[in-house]
Amino acid sequence: MGSTDGDNFTGYMYLNNKGFKLCSEANWDGTNYGADLSTDAQAANISLPTGDADGYYKVDISLSTKKMTFTPITIIGLVGDATPNGWPSDANPKGDAVMTYNVADRAWEISGVTLKSGELKFRANYAWDINWGGTTDNLTQSGANIKITEDGTYDIKLYAWADGFAKYEITKK
Repeated sequence: MGSTDGDNFTGYMYLNNKGFKLCSEANWDGTNYGADLSTDAQAANISLPTGDADGYYKVDISLSTKKMTFTPITIIGLVGDATPNGWPSDANPKGDAVMTYNVADRAWEISGVTLKSGELKFRANYAWDINWGGTTDNLTQSGANIKITEDGTYDIKLYAWADGFAKYEITKK
């Protein structure tokens, strides 16, 4: 998860109702957080809010207030003049080229999409409140448009983990 102030964190992850904990390190050597963001070694697992299904979520955490917010992400799509349906408009608000989540690769992907020279962005849930742009290895919320320089058919993967940890792969076929 990413943070700019050491108190508020945002990350994107596939979660299930089996329970989970959050770690400050890539292993269990750092601070670990369980239910109610407790750091007690015996803390129960964190659970999704009642009624929330397994799926991909934007997770916002405030350590000072011990508050967690889960925003379901049901689709991530490509939009832009480089994409088959262009930028969203009133006439075409849901024209995104829809990606599929690959649990094993922890990535959103689309295969065989036809792109043309132009620009694109990734966005969630057919809206702009969650969107990514920027460079290959540094996608950020509301980042710059991504440039496509050559018409063709592409495979694309999006690894939307957190600002500073999000990246994409675009492979021309």
